[in-house]
Amino acid sequence: MRNAHRMGLLVTALVALLALPSVGMAQAPMGTTAAPAAKAAKPPAKKAMLASNQFTKEADAKAHCPGDTVVWANLSSKIYHYSDNKNYGKGKSGAYMCEKETAADKIRPAKNEKHP
Repeated sequence: MRNAHRMGLLVTALVALLALPSVGMAQAPMGTTAAPAAKAAKPPAKKAMLASNQFTKEADAKAHCPGDTVVWANLSSKIYHYSDNKNYGKGKSGAYMCEKETAADKIRPAKNEKHP
């Protein structure tokens, strides 16, 4: 009698487990086959946190300092470039900034830079 009771408990547990939706599978109506769930979209790439005076868009920097020259600051090398330089707006770790605010972040002009 004990074995029959245990067998009944095992069957009940197995039925309960089979009723649970599989991980990564979409739940399908009874009598149909479950299809794999759509792959989750990749999270956006992490970007370096920018200070309040650093911008990803040139227009935002121009709006922040309308009377100042906007430069492209390479945040890794701590060097900035003017808009007529080939490196302006290029590089993964950079931001648009007001020229007057670069000194506070210890960012200097490149040696070959000439103020436009």
